[in-house]
Amino acid sequence: MRKYVSLVLMILLSFGLFAQNSDDWLWGEDEEDVQQPEQAPEQDFIRVNYDKKDARRAMIYSMLLPGAGQYYADKSSFTTYLFPALEIGMIAGIMVFNARGVSKTDDFEHYATEEDVAYELGDGTVIITKRYSRDRQHRIEDILMGLNTQDIYESSYFRLDDSNTQHFYEDIGKYPHYVFGWADWYYHFATDQAGIDQDPIWYPGGYEDNPGWVWSGNYPLYDDEQYGYSVEIPVENNTHASSLMRKKYVDMRNEAKAEYKIGRMFTFGLAANHLAAGLDAIRLARKANKGVLSAGGLRLDYYTSYRDNNLTPNIALKWNF
Repeated sequence: MRKYVSLVLMILLSFGLFAQNSDDWLWGEDEEDVQQPEQAPEQDFIRVNYDKKDARRAMIYSMLLPGAGQYYADKSSFTTYLFPALEIGMIAGIMVFNARGVSKTDDFEHYATEEDVAYELGDGTVIITKRYSRDRQHRIEDILMGLNTQDIYESSYFRLDDSNTQHFYEDIGKYPHYVFGWADWYYHFATDQAGIDQDPIWYPGGYEDNPGWVWSGNYPLYDDEQYGYSVEIPVENNTHASSLMRKKYVDMRNEAKAEYKIGRMFTFGLAANHLAAGLDAIRLARKANKGVLSAGGLRLDYYTSYRDNNLTPNIALKWNF
C-alpha cells in the first residue's frame, strides 16, 4: 500500500512540475520541439487574426472620420469605402452650392446698388442712376413722417441701414415701406413725367381726420407697355407691380437662398453620414467578433486527472470573463 501511495505522489508531483507544458507532455513532445521556429508563427498568426475588435473604438473612429472604424473592424467591407465616398460628396456639395449662393448674392447686390443704368423718364428723357437709392427713399420717408402725427409713419418705422449691410439688402426687398428707393417706383409715382418731384395727394375720399395719401405721379397720364401701367387700370403703389425692379431683385434673392438651402441640406447630410458611419462601425465590429475564438478568453486546455486508480487524459474548454 505504501508503494502504491508513493507512486501516486510521484505522479502528481511530476504533473505539477510539467503542468505549464501539459499538452507537450501529453503528446510526448520535449522542450526542444516546443521551441521549434515553425510553431511560433502559427501561434502568432492565430492570435492576430482572431483578435477581438472594440466596438466603441470603431464607433469613435467613424464618428470622427467616416470609414476609419470600418477599416479597423473589417477593411474588406463595402461600407469601408462607401462612407468616405459619401463624405467627399457631401463636402463637395456644401462647397459648390455655397459658392453658387455667394455668386448669386453678389449678383443681386450688384443689380440693386452697384450698377449705373440708363433709365428713361415718362417724357423720354434718359437719366443715369442706380436702381436703388437711399436719397430717393429718404425723401419719401420725410414727406410721410410730416403728413400726420397719428399714422404709422414715424422715425422708428423707417430704419434702413446707412451702409450696404446684409440687413440693408434684406430690407429693400422684404419690406414694402422701403420700395420708395427703387428708380421705377420713384419716377412713376413720386415725380411727374419729367422727373420733377411731386407731393402726395389724398386718397379718394380721404380727409384730414382720416389721413390717407397716395402719389398720383405720372402713371395715369400714359400707357407703358414695358412696366404694365395703364390709364384704365391704375397700379397700386404698394404692390410688386409698382416696381418691377424690386420684383426682379426679390426673384434674384430667392435664387440665392435656394442655393444656400441646398448647401445646408448637404451639411445635414454630412452630419448624418458621420452618425450612420459610427453605427455601422459598431455593426461591423460585432460581426467580426462573432467568429473570434479568443473573444472572451476562450481556449482549449489539455490535462490529466487521476480517477479510479488510473491517469486519464482530459480536454477542457475554458472561457475567461
